[in-house]
Amino acid sequence: MGIIKIKNIIQRVFKMTWDMDYIQNAIYNDAAGAQKGINVQPVIKKAYAANEQVPFGSYVKITGGGVYSQVCVGKAHDPAKTYRRGDVVTEAGDVYVANQDITNAHAFAAGEWTKVAPATIAGIPNAAGDVVCTGKYHNAISVAGFLCEDETTYRKVE
Repeated sequence: MGIIKIKNIIQRVFKMTWDMDYIQNAIYNDAAGAQKGINVQPVIKKAYAANEQVPFGSYVKITGGGVYSQVCVGKAHDPAKTYRRGDVVTEAGDVYVANQDITNAHAFAAGEWTKVAPATIAGIPNAAGDVVCTGKYHNAISVAGFLCEDETTYRKVE
């Protein structure tokens, strides 16, 4: 165990860190006397329809400009369902998180839930081509676009 800790310490000490000067030098083109144009676009997973339910925190590249809304869809409180602590539901226009396990199914009781956000956040301005995140408690946006692959790693290929 001690050898692994020492190896990790040595790797952290000698790890190359890239600062802004290094990055500027890497993208500078000596022949042209100017910087190279680098435009990194997100990797597209699939087309996204407006108000389509996706996992919380997903990235969507919006196709049109204007305004959009973030919505929590598919999470309406169901009195016949049991819930665990931390489950997210919508009730009466707000998003709630269960603050305890609710094992006996019954109507919505405010004491068992913590209000965390409105169910819809409206009027968020955007430009065409913006990449937006669905948020911690909102799993849809009101405009169409493209769902981005957010687990991709980028690296320089010569």
